Amino acid sequence: HAIEIPGPETDRLAELARSMNVYVMAQAKARHEDWDDLFFNVGIVIDPRGDIILKHYKMTALAACERSTSPHDLFDWWIEKYGRTLQAFWPTVDTEIGCLGVMMAMEGIFPENGRGLALNGAEVVYRASLPNPFVQRDVLEISSRARALENNFFVLSPNIGPIYMGAQSTTPIDAGGGNSLFVDYMGRVIGRQRDSNGSTYIGATIDIEALRYHRESAKVTNWVKDIRTEAAQLIYENPIYPKNLYLDETPGRHEWYQKQVIDEQVRKLQDSGIWRRSGYRD
Repeated sequence: HAIEIPGPETDRLAELARSMNVYVMAQAKARHEDWDDLFFNVGIVIDPRGDIILKHYKMTALAACERSTSPHDLFDWWIEKYGRTLQAFWPTVDTEIGCLGVMMAMEGIFPENGRGLALNGAEVVYRASLPNPFVQRDVLEISSRARALENNFFVLSPNIGPIYMGAQSTTPIDAGGGNSLFVDYMGRVIGRQRDSNGSTYIGATIDIEALRYHRESAKVTNWVKDIRTEAAQLIYENPIYPKNLYLDETPGRHEWYQKQVIDEQVRKLQDSGIWRRSGYRD
């Protein structure tokens, strides 16, 4: 079920934000007003007045399980509507508690998403969530800490709780594996909650002034100052994942995605000499 943003669900979050005088960061599968046959994974920031002050459309989906659409899947249309800017793809918002951004789930696996936020000023980044087996293999923690370290921003990485598999289900399953964590701008875990059996919380100090002081004072570990942008652009000159994938069709099921995307992508990397073929398929 894809919701509308704003809608009843975000209205409830806005009510909580106002009642507790806090910022709320969340995400949901949601529709875009211009696309009736597609849905997106959308991250939001709600301020203490109850206003939605940021909407981020997830760039990297958990393909093909998620079946949601990325701005890159509508790339030409997205640029025409929103522009070719960091704010169009990795939006941030300045607030009294810092510059906030969203980097959902699989987005955190790809350094480009963290870097896009960092170069758009992000200081505190919401990054939820990943399921197992990624969590039990430390993928959630490693990638959250890496993105925080290399970009010198805080990462708030809450994971999902138990899931009821159907409307009549009385016993939930632990699909996420817990291990929610908060990470500081040096990649250090400053709060952790391993439990995933119910509603939990993490407490940690988010010291924005310490982050800003580190960025301006460190000799080495304020890494963003040393990005060799001209050389780095060579990495991305040749396209890899196809853009505009869903301009004219909707996301397919697993078999379609395996044949049309995954197999083609692997073949492209092998044919180009970037990857070597294994001997297991001989």
